[in-house]
Amino acid sequence: MLLVKQKNYMKNIIKGILGNFFKLKFSYKSMKSDSLTVFCFHDVSNNPSEFSYKHDLNVPPDIFDYQIDFIAKNFNVISPDELLASRIPSNAALITFDDGFKSYFTNAISILKKYNMPSIIFLNIEPIKGAVFWAGLITYLCDKHSEFRQHVTSKAKLNCDENSLYIYCSREIVNSFLKIKGDTFKSEVEEYIGDFATPQDLEYVSSNKLVFFGNHLYNHDVPLLLSDNELLESYTKNEDELKKYPNSRNLFAFPFGQPKTCYSKHQIELLIKNGTKKVFSTYPAINSDYTDQYLHRIPLHSFNNTKASIWFNILRRSFKI
Repeated sequence: MLLVKQKNYMKNIIKGILGNFFKLKFSYKSMKSDSLTVFCFHDVSNNPSEFSYKHDLNVPPDIFDYQIDFIAKNFNVISPDELLASRIPSNAALITFDDGFKSYFTNAISILKKYNMPSIIFLNIEPIKGAVFWAGLITYLCDKHSEFRQHVTSKAKLNCDENSLYIYCSREIVNSFLKIKGDTFKSEVEEYIGDFATPQDLEYVSSNKLVFFGNHLYNHDVPLLLSDNELLESYTKNEDELKKYPNSRNLFAFPFGQPKTCYSKHQIELLIKNGTKKVFSTYPAINSDYTDQYLHRIPLHSFNNTKASIWFNILRRSFKI
């Protein structure tokens, strides 16, 4: 009897999940004429770095190909220029990447070209020019050095969440730890994060009509830890570098990308006031109004390797209201 009850219980759970899924899909179909679904990727490699693997940033090329084929069959993919000109078809989608992993240039672009699909990569120019990738440094220190975790919790003067300690890692706190240790950990961080793009990679695709560059700050700092002046300085410095390339567009994606915990509404308004045309998060929601200056993006992961799992990832938080 207990086994029968358990089976019935599981059936009811599955029915509930499927019922909600099909309701969401119906809702999506009824609203898709005005919607914009923005997808977000990072790394496309068969040999991801420890950083990409541990933080679920990598999609193997064969799965990425499957995902892009799915997007091509179910959406009308637009370019950043069409977004900026508000030339948006029904059921529109935009493909985006973050940071500047070399695999975008070596693996992702060729797959996107196969489907004649445009994309924009939001770049941090400082690590591309050879500086340490800030997100890589702070996650490396959080992952590898218990002394650093203790240092952050003592200096931040907050009840820090151990699972997301990186969001408390201001430049001041990190640099004080590096000074104590007498080490930059640059070589260790470079091995940890894997290959990053070079200025030559950017130059090589700068005339590619399917490739666009956007702004992700000069380095991958936590925006909420920056003052207004620091945020604008980083944004402007990166924008000045990006303007050297003809395929750069005045679009911005927040590093780390999570509202409230990583950036504020004030910072969104500040960047729009200072010239950026669109601001993107990585909060996973469909945008019900593509004319908004603030848009959300849906990451796809290596485990999104079936139609059902991709649809679930798209629809699980439904629409941005």
